[in-house]
Amino acid sequence: MNWRDRLLPASFRGVGFWIDQAKTPVGRKGQLHEYPQRDLPFFEDLGQQAKTHDLTAFVIGADCLEQRDKLLQALEQGSGELVHPWLGRLQVKVGECDMTHTRQDGGMVTFTLKFYPDRPLPFPTATVSTQKVLLIKADSLLGSAVARFEQAMTLIKAARIGIANLRNSLTGVYDVIKEQLKPLIAQYKQITELVRAVKELPKEVAAEFKGLLGDIKELKAFAKEGYRGVIADVSQQIEAIRKADAPKITTGKDTTAAAQALANLVQDTLIVKAAQWVASMPVASTPVKLTSTPSLDQQSKQPVSRQEVPVTDDLQALQKELVDALQKAQDKADPAHYQAIADVKEALIAHLKAVASSGVRLVNKTFQETFPAVVVAYKQFGDATRVTEVIQRNGLSHPGFSPNEVKVSGE
Repeated sequence: MNWRDRLLPASFRGVGFWIDQAKTPVGRKGQLHEYPQRDLPFFEDLGQQAKTHDLTAFVIGADCLEQRDKLLQALEQGSGELVHPWLGRLQVKVGECDMTHTRQDGGMVTFTLKFYPDRPLPFPTATVSTQKVLLIKADSLLGSAVARFEQAMTLIKAARIGIANLRNSLTGVYDVIKEQLKPLIAQYKQITELVRAVKELPKEVAAEFKGLLGDIKELKAFAKEGYRGVIADVSQQIEAIRKADAPKITTGKDTTAAAQALANLVQDTLIVKAAQWVASMPVASTPVKLTSTPSLDQQSKQPVSRQEVPVTDDLQALQKELVDALQKAQDKADPAHYQAIADVKEALIAHLKAVASSGVRLVNKTFQETFPAVVVAYKQFGDATRVTEVIQRNGLSHPGFSPNEVKVSGE
């Protein structure tokens, strides 16, 4: 193809014009340094030249003034598409331009145009905060749990509730409260006080549970616990959820219903608490790799400070345990409460997947000889202070000895 056939008709924002000359800088820009008593200069590279386009253009014809006005209007828009005869279609911004009229060149208006490269601003995209969605769903579940408890208690005749039998059936549930819902113990110091409140003041019991938990507005808990600490806390919550699932019921229809109603409320409260703990884990940003590994002497004086990232395998295991625990709670729920638990489950899965996507996987490292755990931590992470992670991850009985193959988080 002939070069003339490849030329494009020049235009800006659809307004055509003719071009006499087009100039675009190429190569690299930089600063030349010359020194006394030295023959060799030094050129400091400052990057690639900006692709500015200097055009000498004109419009011509009996309607040149109308063509001129259209081009001026296009230039005043500030940015748009430039069709460059030799370089093709470009997105540019208008720079300093000149317009010239002369008597000798009647019927023609000349322009000196300058265009700068332009990268169009991307459209904003919405990103769902899985953390906030989970907190909202957890708060809805707590409200549904309290309403379910109050509804169940309105169908029970308090006079038929046996205090002794109710106390016996709620012994395991009260133990869970003492372990996981400690603030309630200030109100119900003995199980007898809780039993009497369930029988005589169910609305006050519901209010105590509803006021127990608040949304986690900040990540203070996470800053203290870290990913591994939060995962351990949630695992305890899951075990407590299972323990509160089935109180030992003895006799009496109303006593059985009251015990089950309180057990359900405790279980739902623990699910909300676990959801809030999970929501405290943020999606990790990309960690900055250490450019060098400090020596052990340096680390003994100043420990390595690095960003913590989650382990994907731990989060996947936690997700499976949570789903199993919530499914058991769903199986005994009415349709409305079933949906509330399902919403929390969906939000839990979404947030755990988001956090896991920013994590690292577990890897197996094999060594030719047995090393102390602190040496394994230093060899793998360049950080001897992570010795506790190596010990706990591999269940080492003595930190001075580790197996030849250990499981550690990838870096």
